[in-house]
Amino acid sequence: MLQRFVNTALLVVVGILFLTGIGMLYGTWLPWVFDLHRIAGFAVVAILPWKAVIVYRSLRRRVKGRAPWLSTLPSLPMAVLLIIVLILGLMWMWRLGPYRTLMAQTIIAWHWILGLAMIPPFIAHVVLRWPTPRLTDFTSRRGALRLLGLGAAGVVGWLLGVALARERATEERPRRSVTGSRGFGEFTGNDFPITGEPRVDVDLEEWHLTVDGAVDQSLMLTYDDLLSMSPESVDETIDCTNGWYSLQEWQGVPLARLLEAVGGLDAAGVRLVSETEYNHTYPMPEARTILLATHVSGEVLSPWHGYPVRAVVPDRRGWFWVKWLKRIEVLDDPAEVLGGILYAARQILRQF
Repeated sequence: MLQRFVNTALLVVVGILFLTGIGMLYGTWLPWVFDLHRIAGFAVVAILPWKAVIVYRSLRRRVKGRAPWLSTLPSLPMAVLLIIVLILGLMWMWRLGPYRTLMAQTIIAWHWILGLAMIPPFIAHVVLRWPTPRLTDFTSRRGALRLLGLGAAGVVGWLLGVALARERATEERPRRSVTGSRGFGEFTGNDFPITGEPRVDVDLEEWHLTVDGAVDQSLMLTYDDLLSMSPESVDETIDCTNGWYSLQEWQGVPLARLLEAVGGLDAAGVRLVSETEYNHTYPMPEARTILLATHVSGEVLSPWHGYPVRAVVPDRRGWFWVKWLKRIEVLDDPAEVLGGILYAARQILRQF
């Protein structure tokens, strides 16, 4: 009964970690997703002693030749990855170890990369090893107490863990309460971190921004055309999945203004395409909130940060803020918008 309870609880909690982890990579508009992820992580820590007892008994049976070894093989890399992912998460949260590690990746980047890599062996482990749970495993008096204890451990661990994380934050690198990212300046212009993609140098004599697709009339704008439009400013935080954030004032032209000019505001969504062909798709309600920025905190965008124009997408993680924009494609097919959104999931999986 204990084995079924522990394995089923672990399956559910790891499933929560996977779903909330994917949500955390997409955006910051649901703070409770980040908190639920942390609670689930501490719940896994609470489960590990129980699971260790089960693993010990299982290995002892195999040493004595009373159980096959083949079904255990997929479980070994999964168990190692799970422990590493947990350790990396705690190291990042409490600022233990260097900011960047192997292959110049941050600790939090390795946390989610290895977390995704854990999915295949975890599925294999479930298929080969998981016992069928019974309702009484959770509704019996002992099962209910275990479940309550597990939930309490997750919540208490989360509260204490976040409190310790706040204590270990510094004035130079403050902690963002939602994501746990580390601050790299406020209103500093181009002086904030860059991601790993190579720099793109755009020739303004050849560059133009095209708005086409499901529109009444396509539009082609030069850089001077954009600058001649009445600029608007917004204060938005760019928060990268590599674990840094920076609050800046962004100046530029609202995307909604261009969509209105071409008759595209009633479409299903838009696709923003970079000079490198990197792209993301946004449903129209979100597209209306996007700013096409040419300046950051009073400075012209540098080539590293997307010159001549980049997207500022409120509440989205930094990899949705498409840089070096060259084309805005208006989409009228909801299925195409959905397909474009799912493309972002493939972008995540390509990270490892």
